[in-house]
Amino acid sequence: MAALEGSRQKRVTSRVGPALLHLLGSTVVAGLGTLVLVALWYPYPHYRLAGGLELMAIMLSVDIVLGPVLTLVAAAPGKLLRVLARDMAMIVAVQLSAFGYGLNVLAAARPIGLVFEVDQMRVVSAADVDPDLLGQSPVPQLRSLPWFGPRTFAAVKPTDPDELADAMIAGFSGIDLAMLPRCWRDYDSQHDAVLTRSRPAAQLLHRYPEAAAELDALAKAAATTTAQLRFLPLRSRQAADWVTVVAEPDARIVGHLHRDGFF
Repeated sequence: MAALEGSRQKRVTSRVGPALLHLLGSTVVAGLGTLVLVALWYPYPHYRLAGGLELMAIMLSVDIVLGPVLTLVAAAPGKLLRVLARDMAMIVAVQLSAFGYGLNVLAAARPIGLVFEVDQMRVVSAADVDPDLLGQSPVPQLRSLPWFGPRTFAAVKPTDPDELADAMIAGFSGIDLAMLPRCWRDYDSQHDAVLTRSRPAAQLLHRYPEAAAELDALAKAAATTTAQLRFLPLRSRQAADWVTVVAEPDARIVGHLHRDGFF
């Protein structure tokens, strides 16, 4: 009888307990993963500009829902615990595979550059750049794609007629100037162009009076005044209704606002 009782104690008595434990574990892993991804790959505002929120939502839905649901199905009352453990190992393997696929997608979509391009700022993702062309960058620091947040640099039009024609053809294919490594330059070398192409913050305030408090906060954080702030339209493949705010006289970037700068 004692042996029979011991055997019974090694069987699953409820589906809910294992599923809830799995849900808790999945939530903790997903939460930590989100914090890491936002901090390293998608700092504000890039998790909105690069579509990171949508991608992370899909990944977390799979991670949080898939595992616990499968556990709820597998944890049939009366099943031996060792059998459930084997089933759980398979479920976790499937879950980790889905999580790994999600990470791979997020890595490809991660923003690698905040680029001044002619008269605007553009967010460039890892998937936008052909890694085989990175060696063409005249800036040594830009010959590899960053893993710890996007870098700020500039993209200039080629002066060589043939290269300019190639860049125009690439543009027709959806490959913008900011995605061509041979056109990349240090942002600091383009300060004059940034200030020339940007517009005074007063124009943004005239269009969006409600943005006054946000601009004042940016000016205060940058130890400057609103009168010294200027802005450029900021766009990505997913968004075109943001602006990048820069400060005179050195065109340093002081922040971003969710306002349409194309007016």
